[in-house]
Amino acid sequence: MLDTQRITSVRFSRYKAFREFSLSIDRFNILVGPNNAGKSTILGAFRILAEAIRKAKAKSPTFVQGPTGSVLGYEVNLENIPVATENVFHNYDEDQSPTVSFRISNGDHLTLFFPRRGICNLVCDTLGKTIRSPSAFRQHFGLEIGFVPILGPVEHNEPLYQKEAAREAVLTHRASRNFRNIWHHYPEAFAEFRSLIQSTWPGMDIKEPEIDSSYEKPLLRMFCPEERIDREIFWAGFGFQVWCQMLTFMVVNRDASLFIIDEPDIYLHSDLQRQLVSALRSLGPDILIATHSTEIISEADPDEILVVTKKARSAKRVGDPTQLRAIFEVLGSNLNPFLTQLARSKKLVFVEGKDFQIIARFAAKLDVGIVATRSNFAIVPTNGFNPTKAKIFREGVEATTGSKVDVAIVFDRDYRSDFEVAAEISEMKTFCDYVHIHSRKELENFLLVPSALERATLQKLSEQTKRTGKTSLFADNVDTLLSTITDGMKHDVQAQYLKRQHPFAKSTERSLDDTTVTSRLLSAFEEKWKSLSSRLNLVPGKEVLSRLNIYLQGEWGVTITPNAIIDAMTEQEVPSEMREIISSLGQFAKKDSK
Repeated sequence: MLDTQRITSVRFSRYKAFREFSLSIDRFNILVGPNNAGKSTILGAFRILAEAIRKAKAKSPTFVQGPTGSVLGYEVNLENIPVATENVFHNYDEDQSPTVSFRISNGDHLTLFFPRRGICNLVCDTLGKTIRSPSAFRQHFGLEIGFVPILGPVEHNEPLYQKEAAREAVLTHRASRNFRNIWHHYPEAFAEFRSLIQSTWPGMDIKEPEIDSSYEKPLLRMFCPEERIDREIFWAGFGFQVWCQMLTFMVVNRDASLFIIDEPDIYLHSDLQRQLVSALRSLGPDILIATHSTEIISEADPDEILVVTKKARSAKRVGDPTQLRAIFEVLGSNLNPFLTQLARSKKLVFVEGKDFQIIARFAAKLDVGIVATRSNFAIVPTNGFNPTKAKIFREGVEATTGSKVDVAIVFDRDYRSDFEVAAEISEMKTFCDYVHIHSRKELENFLLVPSALERATLQKLSEQTKRTGKTSLFADNVDTLLSTITDGMKHDVQAQYLKRQHPFAKSTERSLDDTTVTSRLLSAFEEKWKSLSSRLNLVPGKEVLSRLNIYLQGEWGVTITPNAIIDAMTEQEVPSEMREIISSLGQFAKKDSK
């Protein structure tokens, strides 16, 4: 894959439900919206483009009808593409031909033109240069689009086919019927595929296909050891078969420019949906997903979510996390996944707001899958530091279900003193199995690692270069930026620190007057403020990141998210306290329920 070749946007004109509609493509893109909003229409156009690119890389262009008349281009065979093309005309008006135009990161365009029913032509716009051969096309368009086809159960008895049949199966709905053939003929990445199976499906393994010559026509068998017992994949269950196929197409397309999945949630339960998002982030291609899954949406950064509606002229990125509630309402989110998780595990983990998304990302970084996938406990978000809610909620669940539940709590410290934190922990341990209150102001403070912030910024600038061709050399010193940002917050932080700590300091030193207590607190604050590392534990992490992003957006045109920062960290840079939290939650998840 050529790093500079990415699809940056697509524009639809009079195509199916879209009179005029546009969509920008970033590193990770999740299309959401009500049924029949046009999500599958968008993905279907990319499927057609994939077939058109495949032909253009192998055949020379001929004269075809384009939007401006007869031009050199390619006729696209629509017969083997699982996309309904008989209704491509907007409002069934066949007097005006539909077009779908894709902008490439180098400024070139590829356009699908539908002059009449059942006919599609690919036209290249290469800024005045004419494409006359397959090699010229490949030089200008270093693109490859990968996708997950329609999935289904594997064949009970899968014949051994020729290599070409296996290659073609990867591109069609027949993939599930040729699953073993794909790995038999293309085993180069099998070790990577096997590793993914082992890490995402605990207790399961998979072996390379074997030829069974005991039949008139040879068959392929593929065995999956589970707890040291081999069984053929056909007997492993539909869920595991589908997950194997999903991972297969991810591995096969790891070097593509764009990888597309349409509604993976119809195949996967909630645990695997979350794991899918994590696994996709480690791939090289840009990702485009259409989904109704609140599990997948919750795993994404808000600016990775695009809302698609027929009334709008473009897909809108969410940006503001508060907009997610409206999306969940449209999609019909409910408590069923939570209740299912609770009934199965009898464990509850209470966190503030959406904090567990960050904790889960750290767990994935540390390869603690049982925490990253939260498969062994249910998450309960609280409105701030609220141990009372946790206690009442637990009592209510136990009274309703008639069985005991285990409880873990992870809360922010804010500006509580050591004395107050110790008292809160002591009280919560009367009804909790694990309690942690951060030593830092809030969870986001664990993200304030200057080296990781710098790498995350450089990665965003690199992605920006891939799409615009504009090279930006990041010249700022992140330590200096953080010092400057936090200098402007000192008086507010100091006021909050004194307000919270003074009453508890006074209660423990009753013989001291207010002035002496205040003087001691100010001295302790100044000591903590001296060095950047201790200061970054004291300031409000959310606000620091917000101010940093305002600067980065204004100066460099990029922003960095918590996910991007964690991804940019090395394992050694993950704060030791966060390691302890992840380890303790892992032990909590593994313990036998009462």
